[in-house]
Amino acid sequence: MMQKIILNIPHSSCCGVFDNEIGRWPRNPHFMNECVNKWTDWYTDYMFSTDNCKVKQVVFPYSRFVCDVERLENDELEEHGQGIIYREFGGIARKELSENTKDYLLSLRTEHLRKLSDSLTTDSVLIDCHSFPCEIYNTDICIGFNHDDSYDPKLVEFVKRTFEKYGYSVQLNKPYSNSITPETTFPYRSIMIEINKRVYLNEKNKTISLTPLKAMRWFGCMNKIYEGIL
Repeated sequence: MMQKIILNIPHSSCCGVFDNEIGRWPRNPHFMNECVNKWTDWYTDYMFSTDNCKVKQVVFPYSRFVCDVERLENDELEEHGQGIIYREFGGIARKELSENTKDYLLSLRTEHLRKLSDSLTTDSVLIDCHSFPCEIYNTDICIGFNHDDSYDPKLVEFVKRTFEKYGYSVQLNKPYSNSITPETTFPYRSIMIEINKRVYLNEKNKTISLTPLKAMRWFGCMNKIYEGIL
């Protein structure tokens, strides 16, 4: 029994990508379609929403192409230009940022992680909320977890079993693994849930494709997960 659930929603926005100071990406249709549109976690703030007052969202307001708050310091993807502050993506280069702008973007990441840490208690669960393109992997739901103190096998099994009861196919740590764990002075549980975009999204025009029946199924499943955790 947990006291609250914190939802980390880091990649749902496309804001700031073409801003002349913090974005500075070229206005390239290929980049917009194959990078921004493809890798934005569209509507995850909506898909994980609930009326339960014990569930709180922490949403990063800018695009991952402005600043990726989930990348680690000295991330291995830095050598490919995709660390905390992307330099290039999909063969498209970002214009050079000033050092002041880079410092500002790093401060945005620090602030987001601080909000997560300040929201957590030892009796809370952090759910890392994402989506992925249907071409990446043929499963409806990916559940990710770490092999550390944030891992709770009973929690992972409960979430997996609930999704399966509602008819969704599930994989563990496939196609993505791990879950964000901002630093605290106490232990807490963390789990990642990635939704295949085919479950809820028309990937061609980026509109929600849930019928009323599918919406009832999805939100019924999520509420059952939240209620079971709490």
